[in-house]
Amino acid sequence: MFQYLPIENKVFSPYIGWYRTFGLRILRVWDEMDEEIMILPDVSTDFAFTLRLARLFTQKQLDPLHLLDVIEDML
Repeated sequence: MFQYLPIENKVFSPYIGWYRTFGLRILRVWDEMDEEIMILPDVSTDFAFTLRLARLFTQKQLDPLHLLDVIEDML
């Protein structure tokens, strides 16, 4: 089973300074073991949007292989 979790990052841009961004942490859950598959650090500056994505992708069991294509289509 794949579990998608929202994560928060602090990022610096020379144009706007420091800002918060939200990404996704993807885990493969086996019995009592969690294996980190990947981290996608900068999906959106909107936490609610990133949280909705994490819930939807976990619920639908999106294979991380397709994650970047799906994110690109949703933005």
